[in-house]
Amino acid sequence: MTETHTNKRAAAAAAKSLLAARITLVEELGEALDAHSKAVDAATRAQQQADNTAATARKAFDAAKAGGWTAAELHSTGLRPPAAPRGRAARTDTTKSAAAAPDDDSPTDPREDEPVAASAA
Repeated sequence: MTETHTNKRAAAAAAKSLLAARITLVEELGEALDAHSKAVDAATRAQQQADNTAATARKAFDAAKAGGWTAAELHSTGLRPPAAPRGRAARTDTTKSAAAAPDDDSPTDPREDEPVAASAA
C-alpha cells in the first residue's frame, strides 16, 4: 500500500497565488471607490461654485436694474442673468423613504410575505 504525502509548501504556494488574484481585485475596487468619492466631492464643490457665481450674477443684474437699466434693455444687449434655482421639495423624514426602499443587496425575510394567521381564541 502506497502512502500519499501532501506537499504542504506547494499547497501553501498555490493558495497564496489564488489569494493574490482575489486581493488584487479588492485593491482595484478600493481604488475605484476612492476615485469615485473624489469625483463626487469635486463635482459638489464645482456645483457650489457655480451656484455662488450665478447668485452674484443675479445680484449684479438686479443692481443694473436698480441703476436705471430695464430688463428689456439688458436682455437686448445679451446680458441675461442665470435662472434662479427652482424650489426643491424638502423631505422632512428621510428615514421613511430609506426604510421603504431597501438596497438590492439587503437580505429579505421570506416570512414577511406570509399572511398572519388569525388567532383562535
